[in-house]
Amino acid sequence: MTTKAIIFDFDGLIFDTETCELKSFEQLYEKYGVEFPKDEWLRIVGTISTYDPYETLTGAHPQLMKNDLMAEYAALFEKIVEGETVREGVKEYIERGKELGLKIAIASSSSRKWIEKYLAVIGLDVALFDVICTSDDVKNVKPDPELYEKVLSHFDIEPGEAIVFEDSANGSLAAIRANIPCVIVPNEVTKGLVFDERVALRLNSKKDMELDRVIEFISSRQ
Repeated sequence: MTTKAIIFDFDGLIFDTETCELKSFEQLYEKYGVEFPKDEWLRIVGTISTYDPYETLTGAHPQLMKNDLMAEYAALFEKIVEGETVREGVKEYIERGKELGLKIAIASSSSRKWIEKYLAVIGLDVALFDVICTSDDVKNVKPDPELYEKVLSHFDIEPGEAIVFEDSANGSLAAIRANIPCVIVPNEVTKGLVFDERVALRLNSKKDMELDRVIEFISSRQ
C-alpha cells in the first residue's frame, strides 16, 4: 500500500517530557529521602492509569499533603523543561512528510491543552498537523487502539496506508492493535522497556534513517 499519513505520538516522541517527568519525580523523592518506584511508574508511560506516583511518598511521610507535593513536582518539572526542545529528526520528518504530500497527525493519551502548551514551548506550530487526536477525543487511550483508529477514520485511509512513530510500549501496542505499521524511537526513559515483537522497526533517533527510507522499508514488508 502507498503511505498516505504519518502519525506521531507526542510525549517522549516529539518532545521528551517523559525524561523530564522522571527527573522531577526523582528529585522530589530525593528531597524527602525516599526512593522513587521507577519500575511502577514506567509501566504507565504512554497511557493513563490509576497508579498514584505520590502514594509511596505520602506513605513514608503521612504528614505530607498530596496537593502540596503535586505543586512541588509541577515547579520542578517546569524548571527542568526550560531549555528543552523537540527531539532530533522530528522537524525533518514533518517537513519531508509535507513535501511528499502526506497527512501529518498526532495521536496522544495526553490532553489537548497539554499538547498545545508544550508544542508552543518547543516552537512547533499546531497548524503543522492535519489532525491532533487526544484523550479528550476518545473513551479509551493507549494501549487501546481507539486513538489511532480515530485518526485513520479522520483521513479515511486503511491501516496499511499510515505509519506510526512511538516511543513507549503502551503506545506501540496501541498502533499494533490498530494494525498500523509502528516504528519505535525510544528515549532515555523508555529504551529499556520490552516492546511487542510486532513493531516494524526500531530507531535510536530519527536521524538514523530518513523518512523516505523508513517508508521504503515499511512498504517492503507489506
